[in-house]
Amino acid sequence: MRDGSAMKVEWKRRVIVASLALVTFGVWGFGIQSGILWNLLAGNRTIAQPMITVEATSSKEVQVPAPEPSATRISSARVPSPTAPATRPPAATTTQHVVATHTPTPSPQLTLTLPKRDGALSTLSPNIALTLTPPPEGRYLVVDQDRQAMLVYEDSHLIRVIPVSTGAPYEDSFTPAWRGVVGPFWGKARFRNSDLWADYIWYLFPGATGSILIHSVPYVPNGDEKIYDRLDALGVEPASKGCVRIAPKDAEWLAAWNPVGVPIEITPYHGVIKPAGTAPQN
Repeated sequence: MRDGSAMKVEWKRRVIVASLALVTFGVWGFGIQSGILWNLLAGNRTIAQPMITVEATSSKEVQVPAPEPSATRISSARVPSPTAPATRPPAATTTQHVVATHTPTPSPQLTLTLPKRDGALSTLSPNIALTLTPPPEGRYLVVDQDRQAMLVYEDSHLIRVIPVSTGAPYEDSFTPAWRGVVGPFWGKARFRNSDLWADYIWYLFPGATGSILIHSVPYVPNGDEKIYDRLDALGVEPASKGCVRIAPKDAEWLAAWNPVGVPIEITPYHGVIKPAGTAPQN
């Protein structure tokens, strides 16, 4: 009986040892596979992360570490980005464009008193008075043929208006428009092929039938008297043969003013120019 009991005890012991061995080998194998045993033997107390398998685009499987667990669980819902505070659009502004306009200084207007043909005085009405534009600085002369007047300027100031009579409106006697300077003073002289004289003469430029001059109204001497030719045309109508005629008193004043070398402008005559015919000699 003892032998039988001993054999049972021995058999149980072997079964227990075998079971322990199996358990030990199982734990050992699991530890190697999971890396726990290796980490314990290496002195690393951190538990190795389990490996997860993901499906790659190729036929091979790629093992990547699983993400570390986070203490805070973040929802997979999309968190909206912070929105900047709404700003009011700037108020519409109206830009005013200011255009500077130049207000010209009113030009001086003159009312001329000129002689009529019958010797009486004629006053230009205000609605046809001369509107003058001051010329450059210094002395300047303008012969306005439409108004039959000579304008005398000094330093942009009109100092005198002299009635004139320019060339008669014929093709061989009208006074052409011109700009230049007053030429030399010829003094007193008699006109070529004529009995007419002038006491004051200034040369301007050569014309189609002779020199264009400024001169006092021509006259024929008659003893102590002078018989003037068309004195009544001054400031009224063109009546010369191309020259600019002025009254004897105005010629005396102009001689004292000394216009030699002074710029002068003769404006065009806008009346009807008739065919060549009978015209005054000067």
